[in-house]
Amino acid sequence: MTWSSVERSNIKSPVSPASIARIPSTGDLLLVWNNNSGDDPAIEGKRTPLTVAISKDEGRIWERIKNIEVDPDEWYCYIAIHFSGKNVLLGYCAGNGPKGTGLAITRVTKLSLNWIYK
Repeated sequence: MTWSSVERSNIKSPVSPASIARIPSTGDLLLVWNNNSGDDPAIEGKRTPLTVAISKDEGRIWERIKNIEVDPDEWYCYIAIHFSGKNVLLGYCAGNGPKGTGLAITRVTKLSLNWIYK
Protein backbone atom coordinates (compact mmCIF):
# COMPACT_ATOMS: atom_id res chain seq x y z
CA MET A 1 0.00 0.00 0.00
CA THR A 2 1.29 3.45 -0.82
CA TRP A 3 0.26 6.93 0.13
CA SER A 4 0.42 10.16 -1.82
CA SER A 5 2.05 13.25 -0.36
CA VAL A 6 -0.05 15.24 2.11
CA GLU A 7 -2.06 18.00 0.46
CA ARG A 8 -4.17 20.76 1.93
CA SER A 9 -7.90 20.15 1.60
CA ASN A 10 -10.53 22.75 0.79
CA ILE A 11 -12.83 21.15 3.38
CA LYS A 12 -13.05 23.46 6.38
CA SER A 13 -14.08 21.86 9.65
CA PRO A 14 -12.08 23.57 12.40
CA VAL A 15 -13.88 22.20 15.44
CA SER A 16 -14.30 18.45 14.86
CA PRO A 17 -13.00 15.83 12.43
CA ALA A 18 -14.65 14.86 9.17
CA SER A 19 -15.53 11.25 8.34
CA ILE A 20 -15.08 9.76 4.88
CA ALA A 21 -16.17 6.35 3.57
CA ARG A 22 -16.32 4.73 0.15
CA ILE A 23 -19.86 4.05 -1.10
CA PRO A 24 -19.88 0.32 -1.92
CA SER A 25 -22.34 0.54 -4.83
CA THR A 26 -20.49 3.30 -6.72
CA GLY A 27 -16.94 3.52 -5.39
CA ASP A 28 -17.47 7.25 -4.78
CA LEU A 29 -16.46 8.87 -1.50
CA LEU A 30 -19.00 10.12 1.03
CA LEU A 31 -17.87 12.97 3.27
CA VAL A 32 -19.72 13.91 6.48
CA TRP A 33 -18.47 16.98 8.35
CA ASN A 34 -19.30 20.26 10.02
CA ASN A 35 -19.35 22.62 7.06
CA ASN A 36 -18.24 25.53 9.19
CA SER A 37 -15.28 27.63 8.12
CA GLY A 38 -15.59 29.89 11.17
CA ASP A 39 -16.50 32.86 8.97
CA ASP A 40 -20.10 33.09 10.25
CA PRO A 41 -20.07 34.67 13.75
CA ALA A 42 -23.41 33.00 14.59
CA ILE A 43 -21.85 29.52 14.41
CA GLU A 44 -18.14 30.22 14.82
CA GLY A 45 -16.57 27.58 17.07
CA LYS A 46 -19.66 25.35 16.95
CA ARG A 47 -20.04 21.82 15.59
CA THR A 48 -22.81 22.70 13.18
CA PRO A 49 -24.12 22.31 10.50
CA LEU A 50 -23.69 18.61 9.75
CA THR A 51 -23.20 18.22 6.02
CA VAL A 52 -22.75 15.43 3.46
CA ALA A 53 -21.01 15.55 0.07
CA ILE A 54 -19.93 13.13 -2.66
CA SER A 55 -16.64 12.95 -4.54
CA LYS A 56 -16.35 10.99 -7.77
CA ASP A 57 -12.64 11.79 -8.20
CA GLU A 58 -10.98 10.57 -4.99
CA GLY A 59 -11.67 13.76 -3.03
CA ARG A 60 -10.43 16.41 -5.42
CA ILE A 61 -13.92 17.88 -5.98
CA TRP A 62 -16.88 17.57 -3.60
CA GLU A 63 -20.41 17.86 -4.99
CA ARG A 64 -24.00 17.24 -3.95
CA ILE A 65 -23.29 19.19 -0.76
CA LYS A 66 -26.31 18.98 1.55
CA ASN A 67 -26.91 19.94 5.17
CA ILE A 68 -28.61 17.26 7.24
CA GLU A 69 -28.55 19.04 10.63
CA VAL A 70 -28.55 22.84 10.93
CA ASP A 71 -29.68 23.92 14.41
CA PRO A 72 -27.11 26.54 15.57
CA ASP A 73 -27.61 25.48 19.22
CA GLU A 74 -26.97 21.80 18.49
CA TRP A 75 -23.59 20.08 18.17
CA TYR A 76 -22.91 17.19 15.78
CA CYS A 77 -19.63 15.29 15.62
CA TYR A 78 -17.66 12.03 15.60
CA ILE A 79 -19.61 10.44 12.78
CA ALA A 80 -19.75 6.70 12.13
CA ILE A 81 -20.82 5.70 8.61
CA HIS A 82 -22.50 2.39 7.71
CA PHE A 83 -23.96 1.50 4.33
CA SER A 84 -27.07 -0.67 4.18
CA GLY A 85 -28.44 -1.41 0.72
CA LYS A 86 -29.56 1.84 -0.90
CA ASN A 87 -29.16 3.79 2.36
CA VAL A 88 -26.46 5.07 4.66
CA LEU A 89 -26.71 5.17 8.44
CA LEU A 90 -24.87 7.94 10.24
CA GLY A 91 -24.30 7.57 13.96
CA TYR A 92 -22.95 10.63 15.78
CA CYS A 93 -22.71 12.54 19.02
CA ALA A 94 -25.22 15.34 19.36
CA GLY A 95 -26.28 17.73 22.05
CA ASN A 96 -27.57 21.19 22.78
CA GLY A 97 -25.31 23.86 24.24
CA PRO A 98 -27.95 26.10 25.88
CA LYS A 99 -29.74 23.06 27.35
CA GLY A 100 -26.47 21.77 28.78
CA THR A 101 -26.62 18.37 27.10
CA GLY A 102 -23.17 18.80 25.55
CA LEU A 103 -22.43 15.67 23.56
CA ALA A 104 -24.62 13.45 25.73
CA ILE A 105 -26.94 12.35 22.92
CA THR A 106 -26.28 9.66 20.33
CA ARG A 107 -28.21 10.20 17.14
CA VAL A 108 -28.66 7.82 14.20
CA THR A 109 -29.85 9.23 10.89
CA LYS A 110 -30.82 7.15 7.86
CA LEU A 111 -30.29 8.80 4.47
CA SER A 112 -31.20 7.46 1.07
CA LEU A 113 -28.25 7.35 -1.30
CA ASN A 114 -30.69 8.48 -4.01
CA TRP A 115 -31.40 11.64 -1.97
CA ILE A 116 -27.70 12.31 -1.51
CA TYR A 117 -27.00 11.94 -5.23
CA LYS A 118 -29.92 14.17 -6.33
